[in-house]
Amino acid sequence: MNIAEIAEALNGKLMNCKESFMVNGINTDSRKVKSGELFIPIKGPNFDGHDFIYKAMDAGACAAISHNYLNAANFPYILVEDTQAALMRLASYYRSKFNIPAVAVTGSSGKTTTKEMIASVLGESFQVLKNEGNLNNTIGLPMTVFRMEKHHTICVFEMGMNKPGEIESLASIVKPDVGIITNVGTAHIEFLGSRENILKAKKEIFTYFTVNNTAIINGDDDMLASIHDLPCKIIKYGINNENDLSAKDVKQRGDEGMEFTLNINGNAEPFFVPLIGVHNVYNALCSIAVGLTMKMEIEKIKKGLARFIPGKMRMEIFSSKNGIRVINDSYNANPDSVSAAIEVLRNMSCRGRRVLILADMMELGEYSEIGHRKVGEKAVQSKVDILITIGEKVKDIRQGALDNDMKEENIYCFSSNNDAISNLRKILMPYDTVLIKGSRIMKLEEIADSLRERGFTKDE
Repeated sequence: MNIAEIAEALNGKLMNCKESFMVNGINTDSRKVKSGELFIPIKGPNFDGHDFIYKAMDAGACAAISHNYLNAANFPYILVEDTQAALMRLASYYRSKFNIPAVAVTGSSGKTTTKEMIASVLGESFQVLKNEGNLNNTIGLPMTVFRMEKHHTICVFEMGMNKPGEIESLASIVKPDVGIITNVGTAHIEFLGSRENILKAKKEIFTYFTVNNTAIINGDDDMLASIHDLPCKIIKYGINNENDLSAKDVKQRGDEGMEFTLNINGNAEPFFVPLIGVHNVYNALCSIAVGLTMKMEIEKIKKGLARFIPGKMRMEIFSSKNGIRVINDSYNANPDSVSAAIEVLRNMSCRGRRVLILADMMELGEYSEIGHRKVGEKAVQSKVDILITIGEKVKDIRQGALDNDMKEENIYCFSSNNDAISNLRKILMPYDTVLIKGSRIMKLEEIADSLRERGFTKDE
């Protein structure tokens, strides 16, 4: 795009520009601006990007967008009312230049893994653009759109939210052809108040849908199963019989992953996904549904699933030098994803004890106490031998475990990761299987890294 085109798309006022010129890229971070890029400053809760416009100039930015007049006579900029709105509007305009299908994914948990799995499947037949990591908000998603190039033939976007209207805004940029809701849990319930409100916010992904679109939803989710009122084709997946895609003969193949069969066109087709846990069968089913919607050959779908590479800190399994097996699922946590991970621990073969290391779960609001207590109850039901908690909110996990008859001597509570690390050698034993999970802010990868580097057993 050239600067005059951008100004027109934004209905902004082009300042200090005598003749138009091409823009090489878009950036919202003044520390990462490259020569020839357009800098878009965003005002956040802690910093205002407008304070760094002149640093972006010095770094080689060719122009900026601003909602303030700038004291820079020779620096071109576009004056707008709101730079955040301008970022999203420009992304929508740029997206409209590409006549390629888009798949959008949202849900309370499993969004990133599902998005990556879908991209792996589609990669067997398409040139795929996808969000990097979990850049799924009103800044990250537009920046992903700006990476779209002529060689791309499909895009997969993860959409996150913590307030009503956010997913609708993202959908207005992407205008997805296929919309997916993986589940409706309790993540972000602090901001939305109830699962009913979370469902309403998630359904915003279908705002612009017509008869030409496809909705793919988890039919086993109690909140999603009742969805019938969409103006588009609906595909429901799950393990129950009443779904359009129902997995059968679900089995775990050691630590390698999950295998299952699926009835497609009257044939029982075998599938394998290299991630353990029944919840990852659901992610795989969703990916298969997308592949079938995009008219892919079944063998290519199978190959894309089998080649899937799990992200860091997501059901990552390794063994320490002391023979301790670690399941590092520390990327993030909410009551639903923790319960699913505990179920994985329960079903794994184990020579030693099952050890659960959990940290605080955030953004649960009034649901925090009951959510943490339910996790403690789940730990006992799943026959966890040792419970280790880190943080403040996890006191309710401890109480939930005690209320369900876990022995107090089998529960260890620490205030910080460093405190836990220094005590693990007194707790862990060879051949223990250890699951690690907590909210992102708790940085439980520090625990996993310690176990990877050493072993921390009584025998050391």
